[in-house]
Amino acid sequence: MSEVNGAGSGPNGSQVIDLDDSAGLIAADLGGHLRAAALAGAQARAVATAVDEGALADLDGLAPRAVVVVCGAGPAAAAAGFVEALTAGRFDVPLVRSTELPPWVGALDVVVVCGFDAGDLVLARAIATAARRGATVVVAVPMEGPVAEAAAGRTVDLSPRLRVPERFGFVGVAAALLAVLGRLAGTDRGDEPGTGFLHTLAETLDDEAVRGAPDRDVESNPAKRLAARTAGRRVALTADTAAGLAVAEHAASQALTLGGQVVAAVGFADVELATPELASTPAGGALETRSGAAVDPLFHDPFLDGPAAQTPLRVLILTNEERAPLVEARLRALPDVEALPVDEGAVRSVAATGPRADALDLLALAVRFDLASVYRRLTGEA
Repeated sequence: MSEVNGAGSGPNGSQVIDLDDSAGLIAADLGGHLRAAALAGAQARAVATAVDEGALADLDGLAPRAVVVVCGAGPAAAAAGFVEALTAGRFDVPLVRSTELPPWVGALDVVVVCGFDAGDLVLARAIATAARRGATVVVAVPMEGPVAEAAAGRTVDLSPRLRVPERFGFVGVAAALLAVLGRLAGTDRGDEPGTGFLHTLAETLDDEAVRGAPDRDVESNPAKRLAARTAGRRVALTADTAAGLAVAEHAASQALTLGGQVVAAVGFADVELATPELASTPAGGALETRSGAAVDPLFHDPFLDGPAAQTPLRVLILTNEERAPLVEARLRALPDVEALPVDEGAVRSVAATGPRADALDLLALAVRFDLASVYRRLTGEA
């Protein structure tokens, strides 16, 4: 049995549920968070189906001056940042991310407006203004209220066909943006319906959700293992790529909002710089004097007793299987560091290379972190 919060009860006095108690986990998930987190593959498939049905046909043959992504805060902004980092230096057209429509946008540009709130007047205004200026506008926001009124048949409709809670919408926005960029680049135009990268992405995320399902025990469940490995510790997430760091930042946000755990997301270079200090920091749960005697934290004196022992720090690195040994070696001075490539046995497309292969791995890790945060919530961590 694997408990992530000790025995008895959680921090708020709630009964701790064992990670291997699948019935208890499902019964405790009154908000449907496990199901929502597992719908990442379905979100990607919904985007793929829309593309198969010709939703992005108006983008064929376009050679835009720039692609401008307008999005609000939260998961939509995080997903846009991920796609921007993933495609940096690999996409022929400048990609600009903004919270509002830039004043220079005109008929030569493609504008993608993404978000979850159909009543967001900033997004609605961006749609209306961009369309009025003659830009090609792709709407990846629910077609309701002010957004639908602003679009009014003048836009490309890539609105989400599958609605999930906003906190689980990271993958859906990322899939929509990748669909637009793939169409503009011409890499997806010849795909037969039911094939192509987005369908591969959907299968990959479905596989991650199945492996992270509540009926699997900790040993065979990567999401539960991740929840167990991060419980009772200080956790720092880092990555060896900009796209990986974007996923780490999203995971840190989910850990706080879903799992009630404060997790830091920092650049790999920053972790390297901090390694000497982190490696020399005393670790442990109880406070001790220089002689080794236990000290009541209320009476601890750093001048007489020395520095207080801190909760152990675990550093997790988002990377892939090829680079994992190298990045772990660069941080080998740290007492507890672990690379997080996708586990063996995961479904992966051998045809995916470059940024698309990275997207499969990193978005699968995003789903794993979502599920792990939900498990922390259900086991009494929140």
